[in-house]
Amino acid sequence: MTKHAFITGIGHRLGYYLACQLLEKGYKVSGHYHQERPNIELLRDQGVTLFQADFCQENSVKDFIGELSHIQQLDVLIHNASAFFPNQSDPWQQAEDLTKLVAVHMQVPLLITEVLKQALSNSDNGCIVAMTDIYVHHPNEHYSAYCASKSGLDSLMQSYARLLAPSVRVNCIEPGPILFLPEHSEAYRQQVMQQTLLNCEGGFEPIWQTLQMILQNQFLTGARIAVDGGRSVAKL
Repeated sequence: MTKHAFITGIGHRLGYYLACQLLEKGYKVSGHYHQERPNIELLRDQGVTLFQADFCQENSVKDFIGELSHIQQLDVLIHNASAFFPNQSDPWQQAEDLTKLVAVHMQVPLLITEVLKQALSNSDNGCIVAMTDIYVHHPNEHYSAYCASKSGLDSLMQSYARLLAPSVRVNCIEPGPILFLPEHSEAYRQQVMQQTLLNCEGGFEPIWQTLQMILQNQFLTGARIAVDGGRSVAKL
């Protein structure tokens, strides 16, 4: 039987890359996207089933979760969707950002997991993988709300590892500096590299390699795997 993987945040950066790798491996792939991008049309052309939703809008989330309830069998669920805001000087704006970050990183992943846990249990090797962050263990004081919400996702997945065992395995990948954004300055890039033991950005391939290992290792659950070039053990 063809294996089925569902990815949130499928239309951009890591989500799109993982979708393409899974398609090459023969998976049936479906996923969530926030807004139209060129990659979304490319995924449609490859037969990927796509669901649009804004995780910060309640009605959008309700419609999305209702659509997911029709999935009867699922082998892999990847919580990849993410938002990223620096601290704000205005405390009310900071609180508003936290609300959005909690929705993206905690509330909607909880709803998705709840609605799909039976479909995952119907698989011979149901597996959930959440993309958290090395800042779960080493919070960055300039991104307080972001770090707190990612820590919440980590805790949520640890709880589901207990709750869904033994039929579904749940693990976390903690990326470090895998691929800088275009808006990152050269000075910022150099600063990050100096705080990374391997002194380079990793790209998306190391995350894919780690995901494959998780999928193949049926004795792995509740794990947190840092893929960060040693940044988490360097001085951040």
